[in-house]
Amino acid sequence: MKRFINNSLFAAASLLLAGGLWTQAQQPVPSVPLVPPAAQEKDYLACFTAWDKNMRTLRTDFVQTTEYDGVLISRSEGRIYYMQDGQKLRLDNLEKGKVTQTALTDKKAIWILDENGKEVTRVSWRDWLKGQPNQALFDFGNYTALIARHDASVLEHKDGLAILRLQPKEKKQDYTLYVAVGEQDCFPVYITIQAELMKTTAELTDKRLNGNLKKEVFKGMNP
Repeated sequence: MKRFINNSLFAAASLLLAGGLWTQAQQPVPSVPLVPPAAQEKDYLACFTAWDKNMRTLRTDFVQTTEYDGVLISRSEGRIYYMQDGQKLRLDNLEKGKVTQTALTDKKAIWILDENGKEVTRVSWRDWLKGQPNQALFDFGNYTALIARHDASVLEHKDGLAILRLQPKEKKQDYTLYVAVGEQDCFPVYITIQAELMKTTAELTDKRLNGNLKKEVFKGMNP
């Protein structure tokens, strides 16, 4: 009799246990929120070069300053016009809003005009560019090659800008180039070149991308 009771109790306990497991299995499994993987940072280098390739025309104002050991030694302002078709570039030097000199180029030759639009001289693009402290400012349409010549990285994010740091792969060249691009459109807001104690910075403002440029803008180029 005891054995029968014990067997019955064991069977009942087994049924209860099985029932409990079955009931537990039917309970909805609580959803565990998945932790999203860390968002990958936007590739600002690729975005910057893509912006440059897709730019058909540009008009932008700029202010350029040069400092030596933190002391301002020069300041200039002007306006740049660029057209991808024909690699045409116009640079107006401005003083109090008036044009004092104009440079026109197809990135082969460069024509220097006075304030009245009269040709003063003509030089090669390469020779003229060598005399510019911040050559990257005039390198529109060629930023892919510029990036390729440097070890480039994103230095930091600041005030809605991604600061790109470019250091030349050629070790004989001792400078660092900083390009601050907008986090949204990758337009270069600041371009700075630092070489020892000398620093030249160009700030680009009032940009107008892919608008219509009249032919008169590049009047004065005489191939």
